[in-house]
Amino acid sequence: MTPCVDVNLFAYNAEAGIGAAIESVLAQTWPAVRLTVIDNASTDATVAIAEGYARTVPGISIHRARANGGAVANCARAFGFGPADFVMPKTADDLLAPDFIARAMEVLLAHPDCAMCHAGGLVFHGTGEVTGTYPPEHRLEAVGPDRLARARHVMARYTSAPSFWGVYRRAAADLLAPFRYRAGWDHAVLAELALYGEIRHVPAPLYWRRDGGKPVAAIARACTEATQRGLGLEDSTTDLRWLTPLITTAYTHIETFAVARVTAQERAALMADAVAVFHARWGALLLAEARAFMRARPGLAARAAASGEPLAGWMRAQIAAVDAAVAALVPAAQTA
Repeated sequence: MTPCVDVNLFAYNAEAGIGAAIESVLAQTWPAVRLTVIDNASTDATVAIAEGYARTVPGISIHRARANGGAVANCARAFGFGPADFVMPKTADDLLAPDFIARAMEVLLAHPDCAMCHAGGLVFHGTGEVTGTYPPEHRLEAVGPDRLARARHVMARYTSAPSFWGVYRRAAADLLAPFRYRAGWDHAVLAELALYGEIRHVPAPLYWRRDGGKPVAAIARACTEATQRGLGLEDSTTDLRWLTPLITTAYTHIETFAVARVTAQERAALMADAVAVFHARWGALLLAEARAFMRARPGLAARAAASGEPLAGWMRAQIAAVDAAVAALVPAAQTA
């Protein structure tokens, strides 16, 4: 019996691209694909377009949230819908080559220890103008029996979204910790996933990413829980970790590894590995972020001191959270 793949396409105000995204799923050559559109309370024609497909194509389901929970929450939902043993979270912007799922499933079925298979990617604009191809080093090949080595491979290599949007073995994905509202949440998801199985890829550019990625700082600002819930970054209750996006990305791994489903000894080793790997990868940038935060810190502390309790205590806790991440990633002497 052919294993089914649950494709869970999440969307918010995606009327410009959702039709093409749905059609790229319907065009898959893998014979057992089930599609669920997960709408994040869109205010445009996204749901109407999806409903149009559902009326004519059997098996398309639509889940509509009553309130916008943010992109991180909606992506997390995309891992949970459907009973199949394999699941593919899918954005409403990007497209799949017709043989994407078939090629990924060939790898997953040939390697029972594989937790996820993705593919090479390219960038397109408009209706299909290809403007670039992601280089081979953007693909992940975290294989072998050493699960800590697999996680280190992901930390050292993960760069771009094409290597996140693959077909996941649900038995491994179900072991993941809740997604965090901060920069690097996807990095940490894949690093933890590598502890529970191999991550492989198909070299061919089968994942087509619309318009490419966004700057790290913009992603960090968009990923805070406050922003995801419609609040501004100037709000006094905002998580301040958006100020240090790369430090936060590295520290998010430490937070994730602290609750990973491995031994206590392995958790401690992984937390230390995160510091070493990201210091080697982004050392100068981490230092620049730390120094910028230390310059801004007195003003943040003064703002907290001028606030009444319990807000002042909350703001101090946000500052302390960044302090902890900075201290873990950058030696104190270097930030003086």
